[in-house]
Amino acid sequence: MRPHVHSTVARLTALALAVSAGLVTLAPSAQAETLVRECKAANISCISFSGYNGKSVWGYPVGASGNNCVNYVAYRLSRNGVPTLSGLGSGGSWATSARARGYRVDATAKVGSIAQWNYGSSYAPSQGHVGYVEEVTSSYIVVSDSAWSGYSSRMRIPKGDRNWPSNFIHFKDQSYIPPPSGSFLKVRETSEVYRLVGRTPVFVSTWTAFGGTQPTQLVSSTSLATLPQRVADGTFIKGAQRAEVYRVAGGAPVFVSTWTAFGGAKPTMTVDQVAIDQAGTSARYNRLLAKPADGTFLRGAQRGEIYRMAGGAPVYVSTWTAFGGAKPTMTVDQVAIDKAGSATRYNHLSFRPLDGTILAASPSTKYYLVKAGIPVTTATSAGAKTVDQVAIQRAGDTSALKWTHLAKGVTLRAAPLKVKVGPPRSVG
Repeated sequence: MRPHVHSTVARLTALALAVSAGLVTLAPSAQAETLVRECKAANISCISFSGYNGKSVWGYPVGASGNNCVNYVAYRLSRNGVPTLSGLGSGGSWATSARARGYRVDATAKVGSIAQWNYGSSYAPSQGHVGYVEEVTSSYIVVSDSAWSGYSSRMRIPKGDRNWPSNFIHFKDQSYIPPPSGSFLKVRETSEVYRLVGRTPVFVSTWTAFGGTQPTQLVSSTSLATLPQRVADGTFIKGAQRAEVYRVAGGAPVFVSTWTAFGGAKPTMTVDQVAIDQAGTSARYNRLLAKPADGTFLRGAQRGEIYRMAGGAPVYVSTWTAFGGAKPTMTVDQVAIDKAGSATRYNHLSFRPLDGTILAASPSTKYYLVKAGIPVTTATSAGAKTVDQVAIQRAGDTSALKWTHLAKGVTLRAAPLKVKVGPPRSVG
């Protein structure tokens, strides 16, 4: 908690000024202490997730273990793009110093704001203290901090706790920043575990997939909800249990049968295979879609063929003219397209569009309703997925596999009317 070295006289003077200004908020003794240390270590390990390495920032000193509250906060602010702010003094004087420099200081916690305890506060009566606000929920905040006495920590402070910060300083508030890709998060409210793929949490159904229990970092359901809803397209993931590799395209995992399709092996992130198999089936599994989003353009690596997703299936694109010019594509293994829907690993693509899918043929103005894979002319246009007219015209053409993602309809011709001529009937 020690900052710049202040003399006793200077500290007491600052305390007196704080009291006279009404800045010191001593918690009533009746308030309970419900603060929870989620991590505490006599080194910087509890805050190293942020990239902090214990080196001096903006001229603030550090102790033998690399800790000091003001230095750690200075590091986090510098990472957030705040210009150099040296000379703010001890943790207890930061609110006064920041306000004097034009920064907003109030009682409202925001992610990225600085939690500050005044001189005389219940939590840090001697030198005051500062920490970085990692999470804010309706019932508690989470603060990471460092102390001159030699420890780092991460603590959850419920509202109403006597250790609640005196002030929050808003240098440059931020959104929740998760730990690095590959880290495991455990949700406080539900105990669900997720693995980060990039910044996206992918559900973990069993620790067995990872060889046993792994270290986790606690996270609130509030913060979890702010993370990306989908794994980034182009990401390669590997299912732990079957060692199958997939590439994310249109939000869904598309099977990779060979690295040759991508010019050689690429970095992958191991996830629970169940999260792949159950993609899109429930809230916990919705960070991956079951199938690429309709409208996604796929490019088969081996043959360079382009397809557009419609009704969960890849429909061949013979020309970009049908779509007003070239569009961005995601390269996938052509085998995954050719074998779409044929086995569990290939089920993240359907071979033909789902029955009931409405197709808009471009550049014509015709609409088709898919029935048993066959495009049938319809007057309905609501929710139509635009596809290449040629793909409809050549539906079911077995001269090339690319045309068979739509089936060919059977044209029924009316049989000639046969009239049986018999002998004249007597009328009488």
